Amino acid sequence: MEITLEESNTEKIAPLLHEFVKRILKESKTYDSIQKDFLFIMIIVLMIENGFLLVSEDKEVIDPIASFSVAQLSNWKSPSGIYESTFIMSGFKNITLKLIMSPLGATVLVNLVINELNYDTYSICIPISRYVVSPQATSIPMIFRDLKHFSTTFKNKTVSAVKSRILSHHGYASASLMGVPEEVLFNIMINLPVMDILNVCKANTRLKALLESDSLWYSLCKRDFKSDQQTDGRSWKDLYKQLYITEQDKKLRSQNRGAGSMHDYMDYSDYISYIDNPLWNVII
Repeated sequence: MEITLEESNTEKIAPLLHEFVKRILKESKTYDSIQKDFLFIMIIVLMIENGFLLVSEDKEVIDPIASFSVAQLSNWKSPSGIYESTFIMSGFKNITLKLIMSPLGATVLVNLVINELNYDTYSICIPISRYVVSPQATSIPMIFRDLKHFSTTFKNKTVSAVKSRILSHHGYASASLMGVPEEVLFNIMINLPVMDILNVCKANTRLKALLESDSLWYSLCKRDFKSDQQTDGRSWKDLYKQLYITEQDKKLRSQNRGAGSMHDYMDYSDYISYIDNPLWNVII
């Protein structure tokens, strides 16, 4: 039985990856970017193993074994070093998925973008040398390390969410939070503590958009402060922060009179720092 990328080790790797790497090594004239080439090929193989099909710009399915060469790899790579290829999920030809890998020093940023679903984007940052350790090793399996970790991490952070989003769009049940309908997602959020909401909403662009929803912060204001106060032109999120600060200040003053602990002050300052953190505007 053929092994998968996740089952690969330093003695034997997934046959598709082995074949791709063998062709690259045979045809390449330089090793300048070969680590990144190998990492991109690893992602291609993992996508194929998980039910995605390589397609051309006009959505024609590409046979990876028959068509792959260094020339094909060059077509996927721009002069600036950014790699890009297109997939469809098996059985769902109407939705295309862009795989974009952008080098960032010793790491790469990988984005999976669902074009037809509001350009929903699922991202992961990958350290190159953790998985592609020795491009000039004497055997192909020895080039790679930790492929089980790579496979599970990539699937958990991107592939599973993409599958769930596409399935949900077509009315199929999805076990992932990313795939649930908007109204259900809102009802889940409104029942979480606000710190959990902030953490969940860092996951991707779809959840981050919910964090900017005035209706969410309006509901949180009513839930946490039972306030009928008006926003006076501000957003409900700004009002929530003001009400939270005021309430915490009262609690801390009261605790201070009763010898409150340093931990109480730490919780308060940590929260305010977090809710104002500019990294909210960055897709992790």
